Amino acid sequence: MKFTWLDTEIKNAVKYFWQSRNGGEGVLAGKTLDQFREIIMRVVKESGLPDAKFYTGKQDAQLPGYFRPHKAWDVVILNNNKLVAAIELKSQVGSIGNNFNNRSEEVLGSSYDLRTAVEEQAFGDDANIFLGYLILVEQSNDSMKNPKIEMKHFPVMEGFLKDERERGNLYKRQTDGTYPTTKGISYLERYDIMCKRLMIKNLYRATALLAVSNTDLESGNYSNISPETSIITFMAKLSSHCEVVSTINSQRK
Repeated sequence: MKFTWLDTEIKNAVKYFWQSRNGGEGVLAGKTLDQFREIIMRVVKESGLPDAKFYTGKQDAQLPGYFRPHKAWDVVILNNNKLVAAIELKSQVGSIGNNFNNRSEEVLGSSYDLRTAVEEQAFGDDANIFLGYLILVEQSNDSMKNPKIEMKHFPVMEGFLKDERERGNLYKRQTDGTYPTTKGISYLERYDIMCKRLMIKNLYRATALLAVSNTDLESGNYSNISPETSIITFMAKLSSHCEVVSTINSQRK
């Protein structure tokens, strides 16, 4: 791994997340993920862009959209007044069933809006932008349970059944024209599939999903659900992007 310090700093960031959240003040101030911002800044600066500028907050981190005038991203990175990266940092603790769809709609809308703005040359005809999405999800009984799939009129797409061997067997159209209730994959697995498919459809260059437990606050331990959506892979992609931008910049001097 290129950044030997990364795992330690991620654990420190997870500890800070729980300390801020459980203390209350960090949640109100939107500070729970601040140390992940610091990690991102360090990766960028150590990947060939030491003079990059970082912006956060509703006033400083706004970018133009296509379907709306602007949207504040969690981290905006500029270099030589060019947009290098826009990254969303989110978390999901508790109320997993109620909020999964909200998080899904949010991440899709933000990406599609900015991607369309890029295509319409809101950032010039030479835009080279890293879009990233990083989310911490509480690893709990709720997030690891298998919720029901209760769609009646159409089958759920592949990948969402707890046991895909049921498809076409137990899980098929019944005599009354409807599909039966069955068990789906866990919410953590749903997040993982969502993150992978966001990359497959080129809505985000990199996505990361960290499963974190509220019962292990002092260690800062975290779990990756898959290698494709690990935070190590996320930072490797961000680093590679910055190195490319640095190479381009060096040829313009």
